[in-house]
Amino acid sequence: MSFGTLNWALTLTTLAVIQAGLMLVVLLCASLSSLRLLKFSCLLILLGNALALYFMDTYGVVLDRDMMGNVFNTNAREAMETLHPRLLLYMAVFLVLPGILIVELNIQKISLLKHALGIAATLFFATTWLYANASNWLWIDKHAKQLGALMLPWSYVVNTVRHFDQQAAKNRQQILLPPAQFHPPAPMNNKRIVVLVIGEAARAKNFSHYGYGRNTNAYTQSGLLAVMQNTRSCATYTTQSLACMLSHQGASVSTQHNYETLPSYLHRHGVSVIWRSNNWGEPSMKTTLYEKLEDIQKNCPPQECANHGFDEILLHGLVQKISASDNTRFLIVLHQTGSHGPAYHTKYPPEFERFKPVCRSVQLSDCSNESIVNAYDNTIVYTDYILSRLITLLQELKNSSSVMMYVSDHGESLGEYGLYLHGTPNSIAPDVQRDIPFLVWMSKNFQQERGLGNNTVQRGTAHSHDHIFHSVMGALGVRSAIYKADLDVFHP
Repeated sequence: MSFGTLNWALTLTTLAVIQAGLMLVVLLCASLSSLRLLKFSCLLILLGNALALYFMDTYGVVLDRDMMGNVFNTNAREAMETLHPRLLLYMAVFLVLPGILIVELNIQKISLLKHALGIAATLFFATTWLYANASNWLWIDKHAKQLGALMLPWSYVVNTVRHFDQQAAKNRQQILLPPAQFHPPAPMNNKRIVVLVIGEAARAKNFSHYGYGRNTNAYTQSGLLAVMQNTRSCATYTTQSLACMLSHQGASVSTQHNYETLPSYLHRHGVSVIWRSNNWGEPSMKTTLYEKLEDIQKNCPPQECANHGFDEILLHGLVQKISASDNTRFLIVLHQTGSHGPAYHTKYPPEFERFKPVCRSVQLSDCSNESIVNAYDNTIVYTDYILSRLITLLQELKNSSSVMMYVSDHGESLGEYGLYLHGTPNSIAPDVQRDIPFLVWMSKNFQQERGLGNNTVQRGTAHSHDHIFHSVMGALGVRSAIYKADLDVFHP
């Protein structure tokens, strides 16, 4: 549709009629109960709209169901990182000033008949207009999903309801997956260990391993890792991405059938499952040991954990836990805070600030693109260091064959097309929010047992979160009716 044409003007007016009509009907219905409820409803809408406009304008977010899921799965610490004094300006203009007008407004109570006539007149006018401009409905219907995520307050109200409806479906009793067997059996006194490192907001474009011009992977030199090409996330926000990679259904995971997740499945079959998290958004699961950042911090003396609040602490005491266990099979998941924005400069210790200057504001539009990218690249350098340290720890374990897989939950926008952060709906998300790194390391014992090498493992031309579930099963030697060899990167 061409800008400035008659059709463009009529379509824009039609959208305004829909918006105004819905709002008027809702407010008329609210006033039926009480005028206080009417004013309170207006103030709540103003508050919601002010917050929504701030984030939409500042970070280019779209408030669809997925984004509302992202909002409700963001903890207080990360939420505070997105705040900026400019938010006060939005509150003053879109909440305080109109709020004072609403509070002071003298609203007269009208009869039930007049209420009914007002609602009827609104519906009649809106219906007549929509009917007269029916030719514009094709365009509106085609872009309904995007429009619905932009129209306030309906975007965040309706999509909040949709999000919690989806969550309620997920919380239904889990359906157990079919029985599993171990093949091949682990050699006597040999521990088989799979460490899955789940990155946060890391995009493949900024990894040296994927051809980036900067050396962001100095700690894990090429040849040490198998670099899996063309890996796509199933979503642009953490909760859904985790659901995908921990489900045997992968990207087709559905709330209609709440199947057992990978950690629960392996735990039920005797695998020692340790989940350590400096993040959130994990699905319902059963583990042998679940530790949040604060749990690890309690048992980590300052002299051993100088960088207490950073992802490196996820490695503390890991080797000791494996060595102390009598089990022979382990799945260890390390869920990073990684490269979560907008406060990238807070995600790594000062000694990892390799690229300068860095953006130190959560108002990313106030920073130069260079400083934003510098801060973001420093988070990748720090992640690379952690992976290198983890590999060294695994190499020190005696009588073991081990595998490390690193995969990000989604990518990140750093100002491309005016977008920042992540969470844009898949249908319109730029590639940088979905093209992710997928790196694999195998111990010499594991390679010899399987007859594998880096070239064998990275033979695939396209990968996704769908590979994670089946590759973990493959690495641990777990087989069942739901195992898919074509999605197992370790299948010879």
